[in-house]
Amino acid sequence: MKVLHYIPNFSVTTETFIYDQVIGIQNEGVESVVLTSNRLNLESRPFSNVCVLPFNNIWNDRITHSLSLRFQLMPFLIQYKKWKRILDEFKPDIIHCHTGNAVKTWMHVSEKLGITIPTVASMHGSDVNSEPLVRSKYKDVLTRAGRQRFIHWTVPSEFLKKKIALNLLVPKNKVSVIYNSINPIFTSFYEKITFDQLKIISVGRFITCKGQVFLIRSLVEVIKVYPDARLTLVGSGPLKQSLVKLSQELGVHRHINFINSVSHGDLPSLLSKHNIYVQPSIEDEVTHQEEAFGVAALEAMAIGLPVIVTECGGLKELANFCDEKSVSVVSQSSETEITQAIIKHFLQQYPISLENRAEISNVFSHERNINAVIDIYKEIMNA
Repeated sequence: MKVLHYIPNFSVTTETFIYDQVIGIQNEGVESVVLTSNRLNLESRPFSNVCVLPFNNIWNDRITHSLSLRFQLMPFLIQYKKWKRILDEFKPDIIHCHTGNAVKTWMHVSEKLGITIPTVASMHGSDVNSEPLVRSKYKDVLTRAGRQRFIHWTVPSEFLKKKIALNLLVPKNKVSVIYNSINPIFTSFYEKITFDQLKIISVGRFITCKGQVFLIRSLVEVIKVYPDARLTLVGSGPLKQSLVKLSQELGVHRHINFINSVSHGDLPSLLSKHNIYVQPSIEDEVTHQEEAFGVAALEAMAIGLPVIVTECGGLKELANFCDEKSVSVVSQSSETEITQAIIKHFLQQYPISLENRAEISNVFSHERNINAVIDIYKEIMNA
């Protein structure tokens, strides 16, 4: 079996799950080549079989990117002859498109060259629940892709399966839910969670849909009950300064520790030094972006922390994997409900059980993720 992975930018730092999946598929004996428009992080993300095929460059990369996406001129910038040469030389049995923009490019190539190689289209979040609502041409092309018999789709949550049917009109029988895998450094990490002092943590970019503003506001009431409570916010992004300013205006800045970044290897230890994890995400009213899966919350659950999530996107699906004593699902944009849940969990002191952690380790294992993808390869090849 030969698979051509089309990944527009290989490999973006935040797309570890895509990189790990490609490596895992190759390690299972599937001959794999990555085709990309932009090769990134060569040292930290090595891969031997990479073919770089950029778009036709108009003046510079920034203008080319703007023309291809903002002004919807992508079909005129694709190097179709080079695509054909690569396909003729490698002769893939499967095309695996990672992200919606990859599917969009492949649709243009497929239609231009008249090629219908069995295709897996893996969607991950904003490419389903946000971009179709703000980019009309993107939606048109992917909706057309959804009608193609040779394309099968994967998403990481039941929430996204519903969204892809709603926003891109992809029939549900053409969509498979394949959970993202979780790094075993989280499922194998064991350190007792202590409740001597209330220590809350949240991990995520400082953007509107992550909802940190509501967690900061909830802290005002929390410290009235627990004056020595501490909150750690891990992340970076455009809203950082406004969040710092808000914490100062509310008089809680001395209780909050902002950390720009933590290496993935150090995150389990940092999480274990806290006793409650909160993911206060919301749906962005402008971009419609919302949580597709909730990897950060899942990692906290795997460590054993009691977790509070909002009714946002795929987050509430995670609650099904744990005892309700250890997980709370609260309304979006409600600092009151966040406050109540924090106080409840600190009083109850129920960490995630070893049984629940074992189930998380099994359901979200790397092996299970890779085997599920390869099973789909075999299925669509024999269809």
